[in-house]
Amino acid sequence: MPTALIVEDEPEANKLLGMLIRLRGYNSAPAHDGREALAQLGRFSPDVVFLDLMLPDMSGFEVCRAVKAARQTCLVPVVVVSARIAARSRVDSFRAGADEFVAKPYTPDQIFGALARARTLRSQAEQDRIAGTARFGDPEEGSTARDLAKLRDLVLGRSPIPEAEAVALGEVIRDAEVGVEDWLRRNPGGPPASLDYELTRDGLAMTFHGLGWLDHLGRTPDDPLVASFARFDEAAVDRDADRLILVKRWA
Repeated sequence: MPTALIVEDEPEANKLLGMLIRLRGYNSAPAHDGREALAQLGRFSPDVVFLDLMLPDMSGFEVCRAVKAARQTCLVPVVVVSARIAARSRVDSFRAGADEFVAKPYTPDQIFGALARARTLRSQAEQDRIAGTARFGDPEEGSTARDLAKLRDLVLGRSPIPEAEAVALGEVIRDAEVGVEDWLRRNPGGPPASLDYELTRDGLAMTFHGLGWLDHLGRTPDDPLVASFARFDEAAVDRDADRLILVKRWA
């Protein structure tokens, strides 16, 4: 039977969420603060984590980052359930690695929907070929951060390369996200930008499309992002097609 770790400091709220989860055939494992949650994660890997942001000892963001930073737990879906419904909290949750954000007060259907999507994420992560697209500057608040966090999780959790090397590839993805989003903010109305990726048993291929900051690549070799491309086996700029192709082979 699958297990959900519920990280919620209010006992009644923890019990209520546990009751809803059990209706969908899950065991529930309660944790009432961040340290207890991390201790439990050190003993077992749940199928999903429901995480409150406001904990008595540490923030839910810290717990989420810890879950997603470890190879043994990075593919565990994290559903943030919080009364902090400001758009900033939603975006910050995705930047910390959360897969879902459910605002309190929630309905049972919202929890059941989050469970269904968590099962889908786990199933997708087990496929031999995983492909996806992230769109920069997407009007849906936080969607780019969520999609790229998912890609970093997959690289860390699915690649056979040493963990430190997988983390470094994830940092390249994060740095590219920051660079592209910053360029879009400074150049409103510019061309749409996106990233297509494909992760297989053989490696990772990423193609960045429509990026105005490609213009300066090659002319600023001391740029940290440009220097980080050396981590890939192939790094090619196609100026005619306005795209950057990065390929990393596992062997």
